[in-house]
Amino acid sequence: MKKVILSAFVIVSGFTAVNAQTPPPMPMPVPSTPAPPMSVTPPAAVTNIEFVQFKETSFDFGNIKQSNPAMHVFEFKNVGDRDINLQNVAASCGCTTPNWKGGVYKPGETGQITATYNAAGEGGFNKSVTVTTSEGTIILTISGNVLNAAAYDEWKVKKDAEDAAKAKEEASKSKGKGKDKPKNNTNATKPKSEKPKTTKAGS
Repeated sequence: MKKVILSAFVIVSGFTAVNAQTPPPMPMPVPSTPAPPMSVTPPAAVTNIEFVQFKETSFDFGNIKQSNPAMHVFEFKNVGDRDINLQNVAASCGCTTPNWKGGVYKPGETGQITATYNAAGEGGFNKSVTVTTSEGTIILTISGNVLNAAAYDEWKVKKDAEDAAKAKEEASKSKGKGKDKPKNNTNATKPKSEKPKTTKAGS
């Protein structure tokens, strides 16, 4: 009986020893997900509205006659170092009509935008024209005052009379200034100096 118990103890001890010497199984490596490639965003093109240089950006028609369309030409030039693209020209209302040629303007090239106001209604007006280019946006303005036919004709007669009187006054002033100037007579003859007379001996 003691031999049987001893044998069982030896077997159990050996099994425990074997289990104690066997290392635990290693965990399976988890495959790592590769990081997505970084996307490089190209820098945005820097615009420069000063590349589009207008001789003027506003114009005042003054008094105009009703139903007589008033037109003005805005001139511009590409003063930059790259091409510009004239993309769109839009008026602030239907009473103003822009005329323009879109497309590419190379450095040094010039162009024109014509703004026409229909002058259908009486009274003062101030209208804008938005110019869109590849370099930015520019606002042009036109203004003036619309008079009906009778009022315009009356104003025109007075204006012409005032202009004529002013021109006459300026002309008379310029003539008066000419009279006041001293005359330099370079051809004036100088008095001759008389030489002393010599007398001959014995005379």
